[in-house]
Amino acid sequence: MERSFAVGWRQVGACMVLLAVTAMITSSYSVLAVPLGKEFRPSRMVLMFTMTVLSGVSAVISPSVGKLLDRVSLQAAMAVGGVLLALGFIAISFAQTFNQVLIVYGVLVAPANLLIGPLACTVLLTRWFAKRRGAALGVAIAGIAAGGVIFPPIIQYLLAEYEWRMGLRLLSLIVLAITLAAAAFVVNNPAERGFHPDGATVDPEAAVEVNKVRTIAASTLLRDPSFWMVAVLVATVTAGLKGMVTNLVSLATDVGIAAGSAAFLVSMYASSGFVAKLGFAAMADRMNPRHLMATSLVGYAVGCVAMIWADAGFAAIALGVMLMGFFGGMMMPMESFLIPRIWGREVVGRVGGMLNLVILSFLLISPPLFGRIYDITGSYDVIFGLFAALAIMMLLLVPVVRLGAAKPSIEADPIA
Repeated sequence: MERSFAVGWRQVGACMVLLAVTAMITSSYSVLAVPLGKEFRPSRMVLMFTMTVLSGVSAVISPSVGKLLDRVSLQAAMAVGGVLLALGFIAISFAQTFNQVLIVYGVLVAPANLLIGPLACTVLLTRWFAKRRGAALGVAIAGIAAGGVIFPPIIQYLLAEYEWRMGLRLLSLIVLAITLAAAAFVVNNPAERGFHPDGATVDPEAAVEVNKVRTIAASTLLRDPSFWMVAVLVATVTAGLKGMVTNLVSLATDVGIAAGSAAFLVSMYASSGFVAKLGFAAMADRMNPRHLMATSLVGYAVGCVAMIWADAGFAAIALGVMLMGFFGGMMMPMESFLIPRIWGREVVGRVGGMLNLVILSFLLISPPLFGRIYDITGSYDVIFGLFAALAIMMLLLVPVVRLGAAKPSIEADPIA
């Protein structure tokens, strides 16, 4: 048995590293999109369709993967995810057509994104933490922002110093080494080391969990209004963030900003998100979640409005990017925080997978929609205005979303 609960916080560290790696899939795509665009010459909309394939496949397989993660070794699953992501970058480096790039994102990158991404880490950390769950999730999810700071300049350097295909092969080796090292620290459940969540002498949620079931019927979940409220709130913010960051380098270079400075904007976005997630970690276990959600939506809307003035140059874009990154970053851990609170920790994978199905369905259209709006209008003003309006509308849901368990318990799905 470990002498202290430090092993629990090592799970947070491992998740933080893994989430930093997954961040490159989305946040660094705007860097990778430049050589891909030059090599294969797709339209801006088709170039961004890669993110639609990623989101679409992830959405379809997410319920099954989430259900699986509740049952299998998380350490093994995360190791497999790291291998798949490394293989994905290698496969892209050998692509001869852009269609092949799309296939790689669907077959290799999408499963990797789930196996080492927020879904798997939420399942793991929900097992290890109860009263300090918000802090643990906030710190771990800050890894997404940290990865957005670290990896864009690394990838930009590799693509500048080497031919882009060789640069991706070197990147795959980096990904493989980091993910396998992080997965080696993963312990599937505190019981394996003789612990309870939070390192407590008794399970802090034992009295609650005894009344819960180990599974939940999909039909029951889909009839729960809170399921849809959480999904729409999170999707409104994440869809706008994903559309913005995947088009960010292209947006910046369109107004005359150098590629290196444009890549730095991605790091600025990630840095502000990193600060926001650490702020979430500090406040989530002490502050009313409704206040956090409302603050996030208002600040995010202001950031979207600021992006409408992107033509003013680097400073204007930086302001909008940092506002969106900071306030949007406060919303991103909210899904992971609310799932065990509303539905119980035994079904985090199942519920998270179902939520991902809905949320990722929204993300299907945002990157190519940003590109399509640009192709039609020559700017991104309309789409940023739309997301600002949606965020303000979502404030109406905040007071009514349920923040606790459903009345007595949730029915099990006999065939689940």
